[in-house]
Amino acid sequence: MDKYGVKALVTSSPANVFYTSDLCPYGKCFTLLPREPNIEPALVAPISGPTPIVLTSPPWISDVRYYGEFYTETRPAKEPLTDAERRLIRAQESWEKNKEADPVTLLIESLETRGITRGRVGVDESNLPLEHAFWREVKKRLPSLETVRAQEILREIRAVKSDEEIRRLQEALRITEKAWATALEQAGEGMTEREFGEIFEHTIISEGGRISASMGMYGPPIGFGRRTAFSDIASPSDYALGKGDLIRFDGGCSYMGYPCDTARSSVLGQPSQKLREYYEAILEGEQLAIDMAKPGVKASVIFNAVMGKVRKRIPHYRRHHTGHGWGIEGYDPPLIGPNVNTTLEEGMVLCLETPYYEVGWGGLMVEDVIVVTGGVPRFLTRFSRELHIVRD
Repeated sequence: MDKYGVKALVTSSPANVFYTSDLCPYGKCFTLLPREPNIEPALVAPISGPTPIVLTSPPWISDVRYYGEFYTETRPAKEPLTDAERRLIRAQESWEKNKEADPVTLLIESLETRGITRGRVGVDESNLPLEHAFWREVKKRLPSLETVRAQEILREIRAVKSDEEIRRLQEALRITEKAWATALEQAGEGMTEREFGEIFEHTIISEGGRISASMGMYGPPIGFGRRTAFSDIASPSDYALGKGDLIRFDGGCSYMGYPCDTARSSVLGQPSQKLREYYEAILEGEQLAIDMAKPGVKASVIFNAVMGKVRKRIPHYRRHHTGHGWGIEGYDPPLIGPNVNTTLEEGMVLCLETPYYEVGWGGLMVEDVIVVTGGVPRFLTRFSRELHIVRD
């Protein structure tokens, strides 16, 4: 906030509300984060949606202001009420005292009670269109307060991960890799993509993970044979695995709100010479990206070096990027692309990858997740990066 001269940040998008409060938003939510550490933050949330979550698993923000309409009855109970139940009653009472409150009014009141009525405040505009009442009401009630767009400020903040974020990402990756290994152990000639995917997903749930958007909209992004050439596999099919077929997945589960993204390639039986050579080429390229991922290095420099490395063995190789940052929304800055001059910073989490897709033949991937450090990058992925051969 010091860098941009703002007294506070207001978040509005589901991802930024979750990032700043650890609450999965339901309906219109706001968080208010003052710059001064002695000024308490605030959370505005609907009474009907996330209230039970707020009360049973409290976020770190204690000043929660509710709006909306929802009724919970209180009757004499045989057993004493729990702390969470008492908080629920207090939340209901606070809402019933001010039934006409709306989220914008509550947010403005939060600013006023904290004395943040003049100067600059950064506002996450990603979930606040220009016609939203927020802009009109702030200008009307707080004319001395200047609002500046903060979506990109928050993206910049989120690019460097906290220890807790890294812990959640690592656990999501552990679960995903366990699911991949479990499915591979049972793979054999005649197994369908659908059967493989069921094992994969069942393992994720049993290990405490959740199916996330990075797993694909219609099922786990798993393909066999020539179908691996489709960069994003819409849904596992009834295609049956045959000898020499590729097995590929790209994505991962989520854990405590954080998804992951990794990829591996396997083959049933002995791989062809072309498959071996091409996989070695993309693995060498990915390794170079990992070796170069250090603070101060430009993303475009990594991209160009990796492309040159892979093209020594696959001259026709083409890519629009060879990696990307990762976080609660999936892609975070920076993209490892040809025109991206963002410099890497310590604490960034990167998914580095060098996919190759050839229609009529297949697709190969190896994608690893690393943390940029002052020295050797820290691997969050643990599964072997070599081409895995499934013995049938």
